[in-house]
Amino acid sequence: MKPVRNQRKEPKKWNFTPGKPLISQEIRRKRGIYNDFDWGTFALFLLLLVISLTVMNSASANAIEDDPNYYFHREALMMAIGFGAFIFVTLFDYRRVKDWTRPAYLGICVLLLLTLIFGTGDGSNRWLFGIQPSELAKVVMIVLFAAYLDHNRKLLQDPRFVLKSMLYMALPMGLVFLEPDLGTSLVFLVIMLSMLYVAGANRKVFGLVIGGMAALIIVIFTSLYFYTDGFTVALIEDIPLMPLKKYQLMRLAIFINPEMDALSSGYHIIQSKIAIGSGGLFGKGYIQGTQVQGNFLPEHHTDFIFAVIGEELGFFITAGILILFMIFLLRLAKKSFSARDFYGTLIITGVCTMMIFQVFVNAGMAMGIMPITGLPMPFFSYGGTSVIVNMMAVALVFSVSLRGKKRP
Repeated sequence: MKPVRNQRKEPKKWNFTPGKPLISQEIRRKRGIYNDFDWGTFALFLLLLVISLTVMNSASANAIEDDPNYYFHREALMMAIGFGAFIFVTLFDYRRVKDWTRPAYLGICVLLLLTLIFGTGDGSNRWLFGIQPSELAKVVMIVLFAAYLDHNRKLLQDPRFVLKSMLYMALPMGLVFLEPDLGTSLVFLVIMLSMLYVAGANRKVFGLVIGGMAALIIVIFTSLYFYTDGFTVALIEDIPLMPLKKYQLMRLAIFINPEMDALSSGYHIIQSKIAIGSGGLFGKGYIQGTQVQGNFLPEHHTDFIFAVIGEELGFFITAGILILFMIFLLRLAKKSFSARDFYGTLIITGVCTMMIFQVFVNAGMAMGIMPITGLPMPFFSYGGTSVIVNMMAVALVFSVSLRGKKRP
């Protein structure tokens, strides 16, 4: 019997064919899914957070005389907590939520109902135990509505099911509207319509709903003009229109004619337009804005923080921030094409629609091209719950992306 000689093992030959990955699929699988983390999009995310903190430092400088840095420190703390939530949600497998959709839906509706009954706020019931449940409900309902549509995908051409799915979202949206919080309830509406459209819902029903909404908007503004004699304050509370509060009707009227109540309801938008206009192309300088630092512009650290950017940093930097937002959100939206399943695609659709709508409305109302709805600018406006929830929403997209392409 001949002894077995030690044979030298030939080294593995690598294929450097253009267009093929240098690392084999087997090695990529062994390294894990987190090897595919999108560091470019994450860098844009960090840049937005840094810019937002920089702007908040200026916006909150004179908001509280005894503690000029109060809002800045609180915002930094909320972002630190938000990073913890970001890591947790990113590592969490979003597909596991499908097993808890019913109890989660019931839980968020009960939480909103408790907020409606026991909540506190300035003329509204929006806060409960130090948090704003309506902000949390936006992200929760994106995940739950995506699971609902994915589970019933074969029924999306049935008009009855499309109407039923709208009722599924209408319950939490109605509870938020009754707080009252018109702006956030509109976010629910936009999320619902965008996800139904991407899911491929019956186009006839979809068109009827959009047409009905357009007709309702026309009726509202026509009624405002007719019953207020060209938008005057005197008769605003006598308008027989839906369950809208007086201040909500005033916001719609002020959108058309801010001068009708320049010292009260129209004061915010007038001062905001003055701030943005006085900033010019290059701005007045960091922490040098007279409208902001002189406290002429109300709510400049929350709803009207976009006016702070316009006054102190000028047109070019303001436009640059909006472009940065656009690039970031487009990169997030692009991940929907490589999602592992239809459920992940719908989640990304809901998150991106929510943020795009809020950026557009917040910037628009500061410039006077959108009605004042009180929607915050994502990551920029002060607010603990909104900052944490928006960071969790971005983490959801990363969670879907990391589990995107099917692997061996």
